[in-house]
Parts: sequence; C-alpha cells; structure tokens
Amino acid sequence: MKFRFQYIYIAFLLSFVILTVLAVLFYQRLMNTQRYSNAVEHTYEKLYLLSRVDAYMKDAISSERGFILTRDSTVLEPLLSNAPKINPLIDSLRALTNDNNRQQINVNNLKRIVSERLNQVRTNVNKAALRENSSQDIRLLQSKVLMNDYYDVLRKIESEERSMLLFRNIQKDSYQANNPKLLYAIFVFATVVFVLSFLFINRELRKRLSFQQQLQNQVGSLNRANIELDQLTNAHSHHLQEPLRKIQTFTTRLLTKQNGNLNEETRMLLEKINTTAEHMHGLTADMAKYSNLISNREAAVDVDLNYVLFKVAEQVDARLTMNHASLVVANTLPVVRGIPMQLAILFEQLIDNSIKFSRRDVPPVITITHEETVGKTISDKLLSVFGGTLYYKISVVDNGMGFSNEFAEKIFGIFEKLETQQLFLNSKGIGLAMVKRIMINHGGNVSASGYVGQGAVFYLYFPVPNR
Repeated sequence: MKFRFQYIYIAFLLSFVILTVLAVLFYQRLMNTQRYSNAVEHTYEKLYLLSRVDAYMKDAISSERGFILTRDSTVLEPLLSNAPKINPLIDSLRALTNDNNRQQINVNNLKRIVSERLNQVRTNVNKAALRENSSQDIRLLQSKVLMNDYYDVLRKIESEERSMLLFRNIQKDSYQANNPKLLYAIFVFATVVFVLSFLFINRELRKRLSFQQQLQNQVGSLNRANIELDQLTNAHSHHLQEPLRKIQTFTTRLLTKQNGNLNEETRMLLEKINTTAEHMHGLTADMAKYSNLISNREAAVDVDLNYVLFKVAEQVDARLTMNHASLVVANTLPVVRGIPMQLAILFEQLIDNSIKFSRRDVPPVITITHEETVGKTISDKLLSVFGGTLYYKISVVDNGMGFSNEFAEKIFGIFEKLETQQLFLNSKGIGLAMVKRIMINHGGNVSASGYVGQGAVFYLYFPVPNR
C-alpha cells in the first residue's frame, strides 16, 4: 500500500510540474501578446495625435491665407479655436514617446517649428489686419521654409512610428497564432490528469462517505452546544443584574442615611462603587441584547425607517435637549426589509454614540442622509463583491471628536475602545458592535470614516428589496 501511494505521489508531482511549466509558458506568451497589442494601440494613439496636430496646423495655415486674401475675420475662427490645442497635443505625443530618444528629439524639433510657425501666423494676420504689406513676400518665404522643415520632421516621426507598428503587428500575430496550440496542449494534458485523478478520487470518496454521517452527528451536537451556550449567556446576564442592583441599593442607602457620618474619602469611594455598579448593570444588559442579536430568529418585514427614526427621536429627546444637540434628517429615508426593534436599537446606538463623543463647548449636530448606490461603487470589501446589487446608503454624520481612519474597523469590535474613549466611563465599547451585528442580520454592512477633531460619518448599507 505504501509503495503504491509513493508512485501516486510521484505521478501527481510530475503532472503538477509539467502542467505548471505549460501554464507558465502559456501565461508568458499571453502576456507577450497583450504587451504587443498594447504597443500597437500605443502606436496608433501616437499616429492619431500626430494627425490631429497636422490637421490643426493646416487649419491655422488656411485661416492665415484666407485672412490675408479676404480680410474677413470669420475665416480666423479655425485658427482661434484650434491653434491653442496644438501644443498640448505635442506634449501628449512627447509623453507617449518618452521611451524613444530619437523620437523625443523629433518631437522637440516639431514643437519648436510649430511654435515658430504659429508666431509667424499671428504676425502675418496682425500685419494683414493693419494693411501693412511691407516685407510680406519675405515673411511668406520664411513661412514656406518653416513649413518644409515641419513636413520633414512630421514624416520622420510618422515613418518611425509606422516601422514600429509593422514590427509590433508581426510579433502580435505570431504570438496570437501559437497561443491556441499551446492552449490545446495544456487542455489535453489537463484532461488526462483530470480523468486519472477522478478515478482515484472516486475510489477514495467511497471510503469517506462512511464518515459523513458521523460529521452530521457532530454538527448536530455543535448546534445543541451553541443553543446551550446561548441560554447560559442569557442566564448569566440576567442573574448578574440582581447582585448589581443590591450593590447600588446598599451604597445609595449608605450615602443617604449615613451622609453626615461619612468623611469625604468614604463618600467618594461609595459613589465610585455605585457608578461602577451602574456601568456593570448597563454592560450586562447590553450583553444580553447583543446575545439576542446573534441568535435572532425574528422574521423580516417591510419597515419604514422614517417612522423608526421618529420613535427613536422621541426616546432620546431628553438626551438631545440636555446636550443641546440637533438631529437633522436631510431627506426621506427608504422602506427596507428588516426587524423594527433591531433597527430602533441601531439608530439609538448611533445617536447615543454621536452625543457621547461630542466635543466640549460644541453643540452636537447629527445629520442623516439617504441615497441609492450599487455594490461596485462601494469601498466596503464585503459589499463591493456584489457589483450590480443595489443598496440604500444611509449616512449618519456628526461634528464630534472624530477618530483616525486607521481605527475605522477596530471601533466595531466588541469591547474595543480608542485611547480618547477610555476617559468616558459610560462608554461600554459594545454599542457599535451591536450596530455591525444588526447590519449583518439585515444582509448589509456598516463602515465609518472620521476626522480627528472634526467629526465622523457612519455609512449603513441596506440591500434594496426586489421591486
């Protein structure tokens, strides 16, 4: 058995090496084909630019001659509109020929000659407009000499490019002709390897089928364990509430009844105990909420986000007023498929986050906007895979403390806090984790960007229901 498998491993290794070599050869030839195809397109682009330069120059010369003969300013329109385009075209041509020193010299000469000729055109037009005919013959002779030089340089550039075009077309056609043969060889070899592999794998698969039932049993056991773990998490959350309530009750009673007998240090310690217990009380409650979000089994329904946000605004109205905060909904929000209670938690956590991390002496302003977008325009890696999928993009913008964008992913981790957030005792580090969990439950995602000292933006992406 061991001897037989040794031969199989050797055969597989040889097959892999041969297939890899063939694939590499094919890839190299394909890349060469692409390279020469790009080079051909590159050459055509240069020839096109050259033709546009020549066309614009001819327009300028025609305008010059027409104006000298007729003194009609309308014939100058091609000169005025096309002459300014010539130098940018030559600059583009120079950029495209930066790998060819000979062509660079030719293009530089072309630009010099064109500049001189255009200056002559302007001079001749101005003289004609003033009806100054003195030395006109000399100027026209100079223009003719410059145009001869211009056409010589133009022919040199064009001849060089057409020579390269011919060579590149020959190379491209050669690679294109041989690629199918190499591809056919790879296909035949891969087919042989595939058939042999299939026969061997089919035999091994029969042996493995007996393990499938065992795997299914293990999956069932794992699901049951997850359910029990869920129950245990909820039980711990609820059972922790009672001792925390007692701690708060006892410390409050001590502070109330023994207020006159407590020194300042003792009073401060009792207040810290009370505050910490209250923080822990909220933390366990949020943990229970988060656990419920993970094990969510509620059915999705059509939810009007305008109504959800209205109800949330009523709930947080006292906090908004206390912090002099403004909540602005810039446009109408959409109707999505979702779970109303979770969506209420979503907006409540985002508004709470904006208020909590507002800047001192700067009234918080929270602005909510909505637009439609498609997956391919989204920078979010998870959603951009679905290029054609439509999403409702809801942006929640605030003018608070902000954060550095290097922490844009970290802030959505459970119990994750940035350094600036460590100072806030009422920040539990779970709110934004709940936001991300809710968006995942709704088939979307959330991302964020921030500017330190200026504010933050949270982007919510909800899939658009089928219309």
